[in-house]
Amino acid sequence: MKKRMTQARATYRHGNLKEEAISQALMLMNRSGIHHAALSIRKIAKSLEVTHRSLYNHFTDKEAFLDAVAARAFEQLAERLKNATNKSHFAKIYLGYACDRPQLYGLMSGRQHATMKHKPALQTAVHSVVTEAIRVFNSENPTPLGNRREIMKLHMLLHGAVTLRLAGVLDVEDDQALIEDVSAMLESR
Repeated sequence: MKKRMTQARATYRHGNLKEEAISQALMLMNRSGIHHAALSIRKIAKSLEVTHRSLYNHFTDKEAFLDAVAARAFEQLAERLKNATNKSHFAKIYLGYACDRPQLYGLMSGRQHATMKHKPALQTAVHSVVTEAIRVFNSENPTPLGNRREIMKLHMLLHGAVTLRLAGVLDVEDDQALIEDVSAMLESR
């Protein structure tokens, strides 16, 4: 009886379960190529050797869990973008992140911005990427409208390039060729 209770306790007490669940989802999506639609709280709980109910203490439902995973991905991307020194370098970092993590990028780009005001952690994470874009792509006419339009053009170019590449529409040799082509477009502007 005592041995059985010890085994149960070993899986019952977990460090920071919320963080571990998010990290596990990122790992599964990045390394195993699992699509976010195939992620489930049960699957993550099983991989962490906890009950799925214990994860519901941290995430109200699957969408809240996916929002948390997407927020972490945006935070990671923003952290990398802090190293961008110019427009071309920004594009290389952004496109490299997205092309190396197609399933995760799909999750990130699938979060609806219109509903983010009700999801402050996700909104903050997305805005951290936008902040880095503003830092690097500050237009010659630094009005709020000028910056907004510059960032919109940037996002349309980068997101469009990634989406078309991942869909197999663009006729480029590989991800690196795409990154070089888009970077060259930005350098010539």
